[in-house]
Amino acid sequence: MNKKQALGKGLSALLPTRPQFEGMDSHEQISHLSIEQIIADPAQFRHNFDEEKLAELAESIRQYGVMQPLIVTETPEGDYRIVAGERRYRAAQLIDLAELPCIIRTYSENELAEISLIENIQREDLGALEEAMAYRRLLESFGYTQEALATRLGKSRPHIANTLRLLQLSPQYRKLMEDGRLSAGHARAILSLEDPRFQAQLADAILQHNLSVRQAEELAKGLGEEKRSRPKASAPAANNVHIHDLEKRITDSLGLPAKLSGNLEKGRLVISYQNGDDLENLIEKLLGKLTDD
Repeated sequence: MNKKQALGKGLSALLPTRPQFEGMDSHEQISHLSIEQIIADPAQFRHNFDEEKLAELAESIRQYGVMQPLIVTETPEGDYRIVAGERRYRAAQLIDLAELPCIIRTYSENELAEISLIENIQREDLGALEEAMAYRRLLESFGYTQEALATRLGKSRPHIANTLRLLQLSPQYRKLMEDGRLSAGHARAILSLEDPRFQAQLADAILQHNLSVRQAEELAKGLGEEKRSRPKASAPAANNVHIHDLEKRITDSLGLPAKLSGNLEKGRLVISYQNGDDLENLIEKLLGKLTDD
């Protein structure tokens, strides 16, 4: 209940017989359901719930009760699946609460999935990777464009795009994000580097020296410039030895200097001659070998 609305309306306004909650329609009723009847959404994409914050919420519920009812929908089995309010549900379990106030609504499966995703996205404690996974699911399953999704959620399109980029991270960096050791800004700096070796160097520097996001971005920029200025690697030494050996064998066989350029898969063979006799002898040898074959 909004305290400003209650001021000046007497004790009955402070202790209403039928409380009104944000997002609740005037015709809806609050049902107090046994916590054993309530089940979590099996498609819930959130996996990380801050234990400390859950404990704080549980203590608040112990002292003041559940200030906002859960939104649930009845399943064919007679249970009530959570649409919104899983943190309240988990916190209530911590203090063995017997029942929870709920608003029961009817949704189609598609509506249920979409509403659950959007409700989770709006929570402040949602992790960046969880947010990215929710965006991807809304784009892939419900036909949103990034522009439409940004409008629906009240966020900018660049925010949607930058958050989705986090899903391109390698598993080891996603794990570091989930553990709270890398922020989303750090992760985007890592993603700015294409070379996995430079990504690993940057991640190690962030962790070892506790770099800020700005420092990580500057280091990423330097690593990128280093790669662009670095000369291309020469052919492996083993290939060079093999090519020199082939040149010697051809030279010995033909009696004329031979030079191979390229690699063992593709390149050019140049045989040098000094006069007409050299050329005539070379042609005879080549044609003779072709005839022998």
